[in-house]
Amino acid sequence: MITIETLDAAATRRHLPDLAAVLVDCVTHGASVSFMKPFGFADGEAFFARVVDSVAAGDTVLVAAFLGDRVIGTAQLGLDMPPNQPHRAEVKKMLVHSDGRRQGIAGSMLRRIEEEALGHGRHLLILDTASEEAKRVYERGGWSRFGFVPDFALLPDGGFCDTTYYLKDLSPPRGMPVSTATVRDATDADMPAILDIVNHAIATSTAIWSDEPVDLASRLAWLRDRLGTGSPVLVAMDDGAVVGFGSYLQFRAWSGYRNAVEHSVYVRDDRRGSGVGSALIAGLLARAKADGKQVMIGGIEGRNTASLRLHRRAGFIEVGRMPGIGEKFGRKLDLVFVQKQIG
Repeated sequence: MITIETLDAAATRRHLPDLAAVLVDCVTHGASVSFMKPFGFADGEAFFARVVDSVAAGDTVLVAAFLGDRVIGTAQLGLDMPPNQPHRAEVKKMLVHSDGRRQGIAGSMLRRIEEEALGHGRHLLILDTASEEAKRVYERGGWSRFGFVPDFALLPDGGFCDTTYYLKDLSPPRGMPVSTATVRDATDADMPAILDIVNHAIATSTAIWSDEPVDLASRLAWLRDRLGTGSPVLVAMDDGAVVGFGSYLQFRAWSGYRNAVEHSVYVRDDRRGSGVGSALIAGLLARAKADGKQVMIGGIEGRNTASLRLHRRAGFIEVGRMPGIGEKFGRKLDLVFVQKQIG
């Protein structure tokens, strides 16, 4: 049976041989975790002896996964942040022995690390990894990619490897009430309200990268086009009024993209931050899953922090950033792609 424990300094010192064995095994099998070959047991013990001191000082939280009495995995939470970053921590040295792979150990340790972070008043977590297997663990856990650095470090045998940065915001939604809106399919009668939302976004925001307002005829044609391709258009209703809408369509026209859709969600200006966007995203995800789609993608302007946060909390991860690709209001715009696996 696998158990997850948080070790104090005394327990870390007591389990030093097992912790060292996990690190040596990972380096031996090619993990880029700061060390080069040759890397022996004495090197591993020396590293974790320094970790003992860091745990004792309160700068590090050490988590260990046990298979019976044996340490089979370990991870660290670095708390030693600059004075202007008291809300942040770093996840480091997520290690699982080759004997314990593909048993959910890394995911279990990650959840404990997140609990420890909240317990220490830290809600913004950062990590980086060169491992494709680790990326899957983090993305399944709701972590968002936010950066990629080529040739970041060396592999234990030599040769460069890249790294990918991830973040996770553990803070609860601040001041966001549960939405009272209901979501349904749009009709022609909803188009005037949708037109107002679209033209307001065009005139006042970078949510839509266009300078020209649209008319009712174009919105009606848009609805017919979407429905004609089998793509849903949903509206959020509250007190008899349309307070937002959303839709998706196939990501690209080629048949190989048939299970990938790109969505968009817009909320009436006076209802932003009220949970309407979350309700629409949930409705679109449910419809896409029912339609057998596997991936949902979104394109968000890089400074639209509210939308980026909304999508992170809905389980989307950042998969790409295109700096300066657009322009509006006299400034360059970045495009951020986010993605969620739904099937």
